[in-house]
Parts: sequence; C-alpha cells; structure tokens
Amino acid sequence: MAAIKILNLLLILCPILYFGQKSIYPKDTIFIRYNKDIHSKKILNHPQRGKNLYFKNLGVYYSYSEKADTLCIEKLKDYHFSDLEEINEKRNRWIFDNKRPPASRNGVFQTYVIEVISDKKYVKYPVNWRNERI
Repeated sequence: MAAIKILNLLLILCPILYFGQKSIYPKDTIFIRYNKDIHSKKILNHPQRGKNLYFKNLGVYYSYSEKADTLCIEKLKDYHFSDLEEINEKRNRWIFDNKRPPASRNGVFQTYVIEVISDKKYVKYPVNWRNERI
C-alpha cells in the first residue's frame, strides 16, 4: 500500500519538476546588430517563415507572427551588441552555471536582431536560432 502511495506521489511530482525547470533557469537577452559585411548580404524574406539572417554557417529567423519594433535611432546607444564568439562564451557559461547539459541557443537566450533602416530609425526583431530546438 505504501509503495502505491509513493508511486502516485512520484507520478504527480515528476511532471511538475520536469516542466517547472524552465522557470528556474532564466534566459539571457542578447542583441545582434545586422552588419552586411559579416552577415548575409541582405535579410532574406520567406513568404511563410519570415525573415532569415545568416552568418558564419548559423542563422536566425524572424517569424512574421512576432512583433517587431521600429524605434528612434537615439535609443540605439542603450544596447550592447554581441558577436558570435561572445554568444558562444555566454552559452557555455550558462550551461556551466546552471549545471545543465548542452542547451540550444533558443533555450539559453532571448535573441533580437537590430537593423538600422534609416538615419532616424531602426527595427528590433525578436528572432529564433535556426536548426536548434525551439
């Protein structure tokens, strides 16, 4: 009888502990500034999937279902932009600090791409890393 109670308790607690882990490990927010010399020559548009940006054999995409913000260029100085080397270092540090197995960049970061569109405005796109678990 006691074994059945323990089994029932485990069946209740396991999903709570498993799914509750995501809130224990908060995501870091990173910003990537679009640079045509480093990234693909342009941000490619895909009719269904959104905009794609490739750099160094990696890519991110912006889904049209997400909300992009167009902001005043004066606010651009408030951002710290990360390069791929820094992103990988932060990811490795996150894995080590949280004692987690290797995680996808989508699991570690909330990522935004910043694209300057004029002398007065820029666009901030929330993006997901391609070919990584979402």
